[in-house]
Amino acid sequence: MKAITPERSTAAAFPRYLTGEVVGDSVALGWQGLYARRWRLPRVVDRFLVPATPEPHISCNLRGMAEFRERDVGGVWITRKIGAGDLFVTRSRTPYEVDFKSPPGEELDNLSIHIAVEPFLTALEARYPGRANRVDVMDYFGRDEILWPICLTCAELLTARVPGKSPRVAALTQLFAAHLVEKYTNTIGRTQVHRGGMPIHQLRKVEDYVVAHLAEEISVEGLAELVELSPSHFAHVFKDTTGMTPLQFVKRQRITRAQQLIRETSRSLIDVGLEVGYSSPSHFAQVFRQVAGVTPTQFRSSL
Repeated sequence: MKAITPERSTAAAFPRYLTGEVVGDSVALGWQGLYARRWRLPRVVDRFLVPATPEPHISCNLRGMAEFRERDVGGVWITRKIGAGDLFVTRSRTPYEVDFKSPPGEELDNLSIHIAVEPFLTALEARYPGRANRVDVMDYFGRDEILWPICLTCAELLTARVPGKSPRVAALTQLFAAHLVEKYTNTIGRTQVHRGGMPIHQLRKVEDYVVAHLAEEISVEGLAELVELSPSHFAHVFKDTTGMTPLQFVKRQRITRAQQLIRETSRSLIDVGLEVGYSSPSHFAQVFRQVAGVTPTQFRSSL
């Protein structure tokens, strides 16, 4: 039986609270400074809580694909399509929820890596002398052409059961820590957009605004202004991060809210459409079908 998930945990205890089959674990090999676990995940995983850890975390998808969702506890879901080569970087200070669903035969083969606090702080101090306590990891989702082969090397060392006393393990730990510090850290209080992605705090600011203003006109220019980016740059990094254009995201959020209203209330479909920003019933039905695969009437009839 899986243990009840606490809000905070450690890298050592992390596997107790996740789902799936562990097929390789660096702890069993005596690795020091690096917690690496290779997972075979079920095709469908319902919502579960991922505890926060003090160690920075890299989650690398080696094979398979899925529609993946994550959110702060009780917050707005972020939906992404993930495939081989996609990865997440975080040092979350709070727990978060995830769920996902893979097509048949495309179950996820995942590598989960935590860098121990000591080597991470050593790398921080080397890059930010005297300022390491004012630096934090910035959340990232996307592709990293340097980090990807490092993750593959880590997976191969796990498969080969290389013992922790090997110099290769120490070198790999230093390489992970150095790359994370160089690319995914920043002085607290500054705002920076990564190449290939948008920081999670900016993304959530956009999402919160969209959810609060579904009945109103929402423009790319207005969303870009929220996060102090040019419209073209905002549209580019938003799509890199979510796999959708900003307006596709708005459309999906509107239809998700419409589905909730249809499911939970007896309000007319015209009223539902108006609440999520569609004054034309025919346009609402057309967009609903594009996103949900059925018309609003068919969706209500199926409940």
